[in-house]
Amino acid sequence: MENKLVVGISHGDVNGIGYELIIKMMVENRICEICTPILFGSSKAAAYHRKTLNIENFSLNSIQHPSEANVKRCNIINCVDDVVKVDLGRETQESDDAAMIALQLAMDCLDRKEIDILVGAPQGCASFAPESGCPSLFAKHYDVRNVMPLLVGEKMKIGFVTNHLAVKNIAESITFGNVYNKLRLLDSCLQKDFTICKPRIAVLGLNPHAGENGKYGNEEKNIIIPAMEKARNNGIMALGPYSPEALFSGMEYSRFDVILAMYHDQGMLPFKAIEGNRGAVLLAGLPVVYTSTVHGMAYDIVGQGIADESGLRNAVYLAIDVYNHRKLNMELSENPLRHYDIASNSNESDLNVEQIAGVQNDE
Repeated sequence: MENKLVVGISHGDVNGIGYELIIKMMVENRICEICTPILFGSSKAAAYHRKTLNIENFSLNSIQHPSEANVKRCNIINCVDDVVKVDLGRETQESDDAAMIALQLAMDCLDRKEIDILVGAPQGCASFAPESGCPSLFAKHYDVRNVMPLLVGEKMKIGFVTNHLAVKNIAESITFGNVYNKLRLLDSCLQKDFTICKPRIAVLGLNPHAGENGKYGNEEKNIIIPAMEKARNNGIMALGPYSPEALFSGMEYSRFDVILAMYHDQGMLPFKAIEGNRGAVLLAGLPVVYTSTVHGMAYDIVGQGIADESGLRNAVYLAIDVYNHRKLNMELSENPLRHYDIASNSNESDLNVEQIAGVQNDE
């Protein structure tokens, strides 16, 4: 394949399952058929995990710069001191430092366009300090305020109004501006990154039964619904708010292109229940493409050879797809086709999706 994308892969926490995932994904070299992978990490750590897992016939092509990458091999840039200590199953200051060194070098290469996209293996939240996590780090680095982790699986996509917050702080962060801005971001992301022309967004409520007309809380009535109305007035197809128990019962969620959850567990729990750890995370709102896995370091199974690499592989596939979709959209915007309004005589409003979807709140 000509003009394959150069994919940077940050090694994550050397004490977690990241290297097992990377080795399993790279061992047969099939990934080189669709891209040129460059691991930002440690040859010593890779060798340690390979030996622990008893994996034979695996090697990496060591290079100093992305321009030296062998398009037929899995490459590695050693960016961590060879004396890095691997302590399986424990997050340590050394493992956090090693994860961040690799990620920052990969980001620098991404900024210089020496790699096309970046995929991160799992690393601990503590490694991102003083930032609160990966989204905050990237938002600050690229000077972007509206960034969102978007969970992407085969059956659903889920975004978030808030992310890693204590439960007691969630309600105060559900503001009109936050909900509206996240709706705008989702609409733009699905159009540009997934080529969905008119995304249908299901919005979850914050309170039980989506507030039930104020009986269980007023956030829906006073904040979420007004934000949705403003979004609809600006051409965004936002529907709801829905009770999670109604939306995720059966296959009702499949009637929407994406779901906007109010907080972390509200979206992460149904996603993992339905998609498992095979999904991936896209940081929506960035000028670059960064993806990662939906799961963490899984310290409890490190070194046992049972970690499933499909999530990391899907993160690579997702990053490639998003990059290509953005490129296609840019080309189309530079050479737009003439627009024809084929629905001008239709009796069905674009915003009458509640009837189309057939999703009702639980009473």
